[in-house]
Amino acid sequence: MSVKFIRLTILPPLLVAVAGCKSAPTGTNLSMQRMDESRDAPRSHLAYMVDNAILHDMSVADLHFVPHSAELNGTGVARLDRMAKLVDVYGGTVRYETALTDQFLISQRIENVREYLSVTGCDMGRVDVRAMISGGRGMPADEAIKIMEQGTRPATGPTGATGAMGAGFGAAARP
Repeated sequence: MSVKFIRLTILPPLLVAVAGCKSAPTGTNLSMQRMDESRDAPRSHLAYMVDNAILHDMSVADLHFVPHSAELNGTGVARLDRMAKLVDVYGGTVRYETALTDQFLISQRIENVREYLSVTGCDMGRVDVRAMISGGRGMPADEAIKIMEQGTRPATGPTGATGAMGAGFGAAARP
């Protein structure tokens, strides 16, 4: 056999076979793999907790959109991807909570949420999207009214001086 024959016929397949072999895992690789598996173990439980929270709340807000735009941002897309699977099964009302006053922008955002959910395969006959306060337990109305009324006034102590808490929720929560 000539050296040229060995180089052209035997050496290339041999190199391919050697390159295809995987080396045995090192101790470091095994340790990293075990750490990854142990870190991922509780995540399945967290996914169920997130699903329950989304079903309870079923809302999107201004933070889910690009500012001053009706376009969903990455956070909004991730939320609606997760919500779409649940809403398709259970139906319900998706609430868009906003402090905006621009009715055109609000209606555009609501329409984009509807469109996104329909594209993901939701049965839109069972799903409604509205601008309204998000779900949840909330608080009694009389307490909310007190907080709202005192929110802009400075809190005063027994001597009439402004307290350390200042205005806002802390001041209104005190009896």
